[in-house]
Amino acid sequence: MTSAATECRYSMVHVRPGHVVVEHDLLSRSVRSYFSDEAVAPVEEYREGKRIWQYAGTAQSFQFDVKDDATGDVVPFRELLGLMYYGCAKPESDLHRLGHIAHDNNISIYVAVTYESKDGEHTLLSEDKLRVLNRLFNDRLRTPGKKILILPDLFDLYKTMSYGEIMIDFGLTSMEEER
Repeated sequence: MTSAATECRYSMVHVRPGHVVVEHDLLSRSVRSYFSDEAVAPVEEYREGKRIWQYAGTAQSFQFDVKDDATGDVVPFRELLGLMYYGCAKPESDLHRLGHIAHDNNISIYVAVTYESKDGEHTLLSEDKLRVLNRLFNDRLRTPGKKILILPDLFDLYKTMSYGEIMIDFGLTSMEEER
């Protein structure tokens, strides 16, 4: 039998520590977030057209790309805000109910939350990118029978999530092999 390390097809590359910065527009009350790889997250108020964006909060995070070790191709994940564990969702939400049922079957549910584009459009991760993320994390699991299922944000979490509700599961994201 081969070890789990030799069975892993994908690996995280170009890991960039930083912050998710959340800001809001004073007039429209619009909220948006972005990733900053600066050592100290920016907190300055600034004007963009008619909008005045003001700092609302930060959370430590990181961005990464995924390398297909079989082909050498690198898949960028710049649009990924974070992975939210179902247990961080409101108890009465569909996500929490679904995750609770899955948990009873040894499956941990995460939602891939993405940033809004500059024009305010929300985009979901493609099915191909979701497959890559699911394979990346599942190939590294050491507990027999355990599974991770990363879903697209069909729950519109990006609209309701504050920076404090973003959950980076450090056990999940640290499953990279020690080199």
